[in-house]
Amino acid sequence: DSSMMMGAFLFTSCLGDNKSDDTPQTITTTSGAFIINNGQWNKNNGSLTFFDYKTTSAQTVLKNGGLGDTPNDAYLMGDTIFVVGSTDNTIFLVNRKTLSLIDYVSTTEEMGEEDGVNPRAITGYNNKLYFTTYGGYVGELNPKTLQVERKFKVGSAPEGLAFGGTTSQVYLYVCNSNYGYGGGSISRINMSTGSIDEIKNDKVQNPQKLFVIGEVLYVLDWGHYDESWNQIDAGLYGVADGTASLLVKDATGADAVVIYYGGQAVGYEIVTFNYPYGSKTPTYSKYNTYTGTVSALTLSGDSNYKIESPAAIGVDPLTGNIVLASRTISKETGYADYTVPGFANMYTNDGVYIEGTHFQTGVEPHMIGFTLDKTVVTY
Repeated sequence: DSSMMMGAFLFTSCLGDNKSDDTPQTITTTSGAFIINNGQWNKNNGSLTFFDYKTTSAQTVLKNGGLGDTPNDAYLMGDTIFVVGSTDNTIFLVNRKTLSLIDYVSTTEEMGEEDGVNPRAITGYNNKLYFTTYGGYVGELNPKTLQVERKFKVGSAPEGLAFGGTTSQVYLYVCNSNYGYGGGSISRINMSTGSIDEIKNDKVQNPQKLFVIGEVLYVLDWGHYDESWNQIDAGLYGVADGTASLLVKDATGADAVVIYYGGQAVGYEIVTFNYPYGSKTPTYSKYNTYTGTVSALTLSGDSNYKIESPAAIGVDPLTGNIVLASRTISKETGYADYTVPGFANMYTNDGVYIEGTHFQTGVEPHMIGFTLDKTVVTY
C-alpha cells in the first residue's frame, strides 16, 4: 500500500525540511545488525556476529570470552546487549561498541535452581528487563544492580514475550510452548497489580513469538509434529477477544516493523519465512495488520548467496530492510550443516538483495537484532 510508510521513510521525509533556525534535531539511525548464534550443540561455541552498516563488514569474535552453549535471544538497552544463555543459565552482558563480554548474571542463583533454569527469551520495558525460563517463570531484572527483583509464575516452557495494552494499563504477554507437546497458551501479566491470567485457544498449540497491538496478539505458532517429525499447522495467528484465526499459513519464523500512516503508528508489517523440519524450499510472506492483507514475498538478486536453510529473520525498525540468516548446505549430504558457520544477507523490504551485505555468521544463527544510534545535529 503506497500510503503506508515504514519508520525510516517517515523519518527521511522529516529530514527533508530545511531547518533555518539552528534548532538542534535528534536523528536516529541504524548502525548495524547483530546476530546471536546458538553454536554447535554441547561445544560451548555460542557467539555474537555484528554487521557494521558503514563498513559493510562483519565480525564474530567476542573479546573476553564467548557466549557459552546455546545463547538464544538478546535485547539491547543503552550500550549493552543482554544475551540469554539458555544451557548455561546465564544472561551475558556485551558492550555493543567494543563487542566485549563485560559481566553476567546467573539466573539460577538469582531465582533458584528450578525456577531460573534455561532462560529463553528477553525484552525490556520501563528501564527493566524481563526474561522467560523453562522453570515456568518470567524474571524481572534490574540492569543496574543485575538482581532479579520480581518473578512471575507463567505456563509450561515459556518462550517469547512482548508488551501490550494501553498507556494506562500495560500487560506483558508470554508464549507458553509446553515443549511443543500441544496445549500451549499465552500468559498475561498485569504490570500494575502483578496478577496473571491465561489465554487459551485450540488453535494456539505451540506459541513461540508474538507481536502486540493494544490487546490484539499476533502469534507465531510452531504447531505440532507427526511421528516422522513433519511440522503441521505452523503459522501466524491473530488472537483477540478469546478467538484465534490463521492469518499466514505455513510460517516458522517472523519479525515485524511498525507501519505509520499520517504520522501515526497504526500497526505492524510482519515478515515471515517458512522452513519446517525436513523442508527443502523456503517460502516468505508479509502480513499487514493495518489492512489485514497477506502477500507473498519473493527474494531476488541473491543468486550468488542464496538463502537455502533460513534460520533467523530481522527487520530493521527504521528502514524496513530485511536481514535473513541461513545455515550452510553440506555438499556431501545436501542438507543443512549444523556444525559450520552460517551466513546472512540483507534485502530491501520488497525482497531485493542489497549488494555488499552478504556476510558470514557463527554456527547456527538464531536471532537478529539492530543497534540504533541517536545523533544531535543543528541545521
